Amino acid sequence: MQKVWAVKKGFTIVELLVAIVVIGILITITIASYTSIQARARDSERDSDITQVKIALEKYHAEKSMYPAACVDDDTVCTISALAIELQPYIKVIPHDPRYVSGSVDDYSYVRSDTSYDGYAIKVKYESRPECKTGENIDTTWWSSAIPSC
Repeated sequence: MQKVWAVKKGFTIVELLVAIVVIGILITITIASYTSIQARARDSERDSDITQVKIALEKYHAEKSMYPAACVDDDTVCTISALAIELQPYIKVIPHDPRYVSGSVDDYSYVRSDTSYDGYAIKVKYESRPECKTGENIDTTWWSSAIPSC
């Protein structure tokens, strides 16, 4: 005579729960990794954008011996899109932050020095590392001294 438990086929509730928990853990790890990869990809795009703008600014500086005045006043911060007209011969399109939505404040910021116009900075908000400012002859008072240079 066969034992009753040996005849029945299928999974127990405990086995099903263990399988569901393992699948849930794998899905959570996958989603977290995917989100992190996307953030790093957007940060790489930010680096590329800023490099293009900096090259255009240096071409402008080489031709005119100063950086463009895009903001209302020097030492005043404005969005990088204000450079569109000044940098038109040097860059086709001024790039925006990958997460930029029209009308939002999540875009690159630009400022030019009011002393001899020989300095500028661009502030970049990264996702996977701290925000920073990059440029030439950066003044520590732009944005704040707490924001480091890239």
